Amino acid sequence: MRLGCHLSVAKGFATAAKVAPTLGANAFQYFTKNPRGFRNAKPLNREDAERGRRLMQELDLVAIGHTPYLINLAAADDELYHVSIAALVQDLVIAEARGTYGVVVHCGKPKDRGRDWGIERMQHALRQVLDQNRTEGVQILVENTAGQGSEIGASLDELLAIVAPFAPHDVGICFDTQHAFAAGMMTRENPGAFPGFDHPDFMRRLTAIHLNDSKVAFAAHKDRHELIGQGALGLDGIARIVNDPRLADIPFYLETPVNQETQYADEIATVKSLIEHTR
Repeated sequence: MRLGCHLSVAKGFATAAKVAPTLGANAFQYFTKNPRGFRNAKPLNREDAERGRRLMQELDLVAIGHTPYLINLAAADDELYHVSIAALVQDLVIAEARGTYGVVVHCGKPKDRGRDWGIERMQHALRQVLDQNRTEGVQILVENTAGQGSEIGASLDELLAIVAPFAPHDVGICFDTQHAFAAGMMTRENPGAFPGFDHPDFMRRLTAIHLNDSKVAFAAHKDRHELIGQGALGLDGIARIVNDPRLADIPFYLETPVNQETQYADEIATVKSLIEHTR
């Protein structure tokens, strides 16, 4: 099983690769650049990227990048829309240099333009990104949302509609458990009943899972992560997810609200205990 967490690359990508195994992780996620802005992004340190790539091979790690939160591929504002496209193209370059297999991007927010318009707008953005992309072996991983505000991608139909025009090796899916629960797509009592897990195209594209508990109730439509076992999904719900045989080959990434990265060791140990206890 691949199980990891979100790690800072402030001290370098290679440092993050060294930290992951000390937490019990064999996978990790990182922000490709400042998560809350487009400005003042540090240029890619290719020497550090290559060191990190080699370390991942030596330590048997896999990793994914995560785009800044401000990226909006369904933005009605043209300036934000085009800046978002350019940022994602750059993030694919960063991910390739670091040897990471995908870059997660949230489904966009079309505001008052409506969901159908938003889906078409995001599809057009993804086409532009792929047209400009010169990297190899890096997937764009579209992440489902909690349905907060005008967010698209809070239902299986919307998520599949967004990715449908693209080859799975170009555009995959990152499934967030908290978002799915808060969107009303997946229950605590029977998370395995989420229809995506039996949908061939969804499963072909599913190459990353954000494993998060939820601060909010089912169908609350809010993006609020909680520590494993301390939220509305609870240990039972999380245990059912990580022991679902259909997900056995998909890497899990924790994005729980720890106070410091070392706390992820406890989070990872908790998840591992759920697997061992059930088996």
